[in-house]
Formats: sequence, C-alpha cells, structure tokens
Amino acid sequence: MAPACPDIPIVVLPSNNAVSCRTAPAAPVRAALTAAVDALTHLQDQLLNPKGAGPALREALDAAVARTGRLAAEAAVTPMDTASLIPIVPNHDYFGVRTADIDDAYRVSEISTVIARTLADLGGARLDLNDQAAEVRAMVLILKGLSPQDGPPAPEPPAAPAERAPYRVGDDELTRWVITHHFYFVLNLAAASAVSRATTALAEQDRDTAVTALREAAVLVRGFTAAMIHSGDMSSACYDAMVRPTMQPPAVPAALTGRTQPEHKAFRRAMRKLVTVSAEPYAELAAADPEIALARDILLDADLQDIERHVVITAALVGDDQSIVQGDEAAESAIAILRTMRHVRATAYYDLMRFGDGVEIVPRTALRPAGPSDSDASPQSTVG
Repeated sequence: MAPACPDIPIVVLPSNNAVSCRTAPAAPVRAALTAAVDALTHLQDQLLNPKGAGPALREALDAAVARTGRLAAEAAVTPMDTASLIPIVPNHDYFGVRTADIDDAYRVSEISTVIARTLADLGGARLDLNDQAAEVRAMVLILKGLSPQDGPPAPEPPAAPAERAPYRVGDDELTRWVITHHFYFVLNLAAASAVSRATTALAEQDRDTAVTALREAAVLVRGFTAAMIHSGDMSSACYDAMVRPTMQPPAVPAALTGRTQPEHKAFRRAMRKLVTVSAEPYAELAAADPEIALARDILLDADLQDIERHVVITAALVGDDQSIVQGDEAAESAIAILRTMRHVRATAYYDLMRFGDGVEIVPRTALRPAGPSDSDASPQSTVG
C-alpha cells in the first residue's frame, strides 16, 4: 500500500512506545532543546495574551519555528534503512510510519522533526488560538521529556550525518493531514505513558507522582485533541475530494479506521486501567484528597471533550455520511456512532467527575412516546 504522501520521509516511532528519554542528549542538542522550549513557551504566552493577538504573536511564531527547526537539524542522526521495517497496521503504511527499537539519540531526532514539521504547518493553519496554545504547550512537555534533568549523559555522538536537503513542509491539505497525525501519534503515546504512571502511583499511594502525572496527561490529551482539529483544517469539499479517497479502495486495499491505530489504542487501554484502579466517586476522593480528585477530574473532562470535538469535526467534514468502514446497509452515520461512543464514555466517567453527564443508552425499540410516568424522570440523553 502506498503512503498518502510518499514525499514525506518515513517516521520511525519507538517499538516500546516510549517517547521520553532516559539519557541526557549531547551538549549541542541539549542547548537547542532549551532554546526551542523557551521559544515555544514564549509563543504560548503570546497566543494566550489577554490583550489579544498582535504583531508580537507573528514574531513569536516565526522564532519558535526557527528554533524547533534548528533543534531538528542539530539532533539529526543518520537515518536507518526503513525498507525492511514492516508497518504493523495499515494505518502506519498510509501515514508513512514504522516502529523499531531505537536509541535516545534517534528518538530525539524523530520526535523533534515531527514537532518542527507540525509547528511549521501551524503558521498557515486556520486554528483557534486556544487550540494552537494547547498544541504548543504539549510540544513543550514532549521536548522536556527528551532531556531528563537527572539522566546520565549520552554517549559520544557518532559522526555527523552527511548533509541532506531537509524536507520542507508543503502547504496542501493532504500534507497537513499526514504530518499532524504524526504529532497526534506521539502525543497519544506520551499521554498513555503519563496515565500509566499515574495509575501505578495511585496503586502505590504515591500521591505527588500521581498528581503530576495526571496533570501532564491532561495537557497531552488537550494537545492531541488540538492536533486532531489541526489535521482537519480544510473544507468539507476539500476533505471529500483530496483526503477521504486516499483512505478507501481503490487507493488502499481496505478502508482505514482509527480503531486499529495502535498509539490511540495504547492510550485507551491506559485510561480503562486508570478508572479501574481509581474508581472512587468524585465526592469520596475529594474528601480524602481534593488535589488528586481535581487532577483526575480534569483528565477525564479532557478525554470526554476529545470525543465531543471528534463529533464536531466529523460533522463538519463528513456530515451525515456513513463511516468509510461501514457497509452500505449500515443505518447510522459516522456522527451517530461517535455520539454513542461519547455517551458510553460519559457513563463510565459519571461518578468520577465533578460535573458528570448522566446519560442512558437505550435501544431504538425501547423508545416510546412520553407518558405521565416520565414527568418525574431526570432529563437524560438517549441514542439508538
């Protein structure tokens, strides 16, 4: 299966799903990382400036693009031969992704490149300032994880790779679709790791680690939600003409679905384990430890908003059409299916949140006209 954008170099993600480093990078890379983090932090401040956007925002964006580009160049290593790497799912083939056992130097190179490309595209995207800020804040957190303060020094770097022309981000919507999904995958892996750390800390009653990990996870979830919105920055007509055809036959052997995306599946597994280990209702947990209760609530709220916004962007790009993975006989639209998924998630989180959404999912055959017995019932959502 050919990738959607064959001109974009293959991205190699770690086979162990770890997108943070154990060793500190070499001094030049560490300096470039620090400069990039500083520039991105300033950009986030400008995006959220209470006085509104102005010329300073454009300057901050340009500086951050330059610094992250410089980081990607400084961290570049000799690329591995990806021809022998087999994509583990069709999605990886489509998006030009492979997985392999990589060292920290390669990890820094790939992730900093993914961030540099995404940020370069953000400059031309029509994205809400708050979503831009969410993406940038997540970039800061990811980059900080590439340079652990207490990590041992990295071994002497190999000889610098031969000079090669850097990939320049295109300005078409299909390119945007692909490169922002690369960042989305990285954020999902980072979020899964943060949630898993929180779950372990909660089981071991290490509250400080749990609070920190829950807060980081919320930042990363809001970041990948923003990246999802960023990837869909196009008109519905453009999506229908330029993107959707690339994800279904005859362009690919079988229609692609996010349900098989391993990076997001890792995050969903981590969330299921979290709510199993930390199953106390919000009121009970808040009485025992309000800080943990609030941090967990913020994460669950971010996760619920993620699928709600998935509904919104699907409505904008797909409308009432069926999902491309559904047969012609399917009765429901892609939006209806997403709404059902949203309601299932809301039901699972209801007792755990401050302002949980009490929903009831009933089959269509159970729906009936309202009668006198319904007058005292609490308002609830129903979906068939």
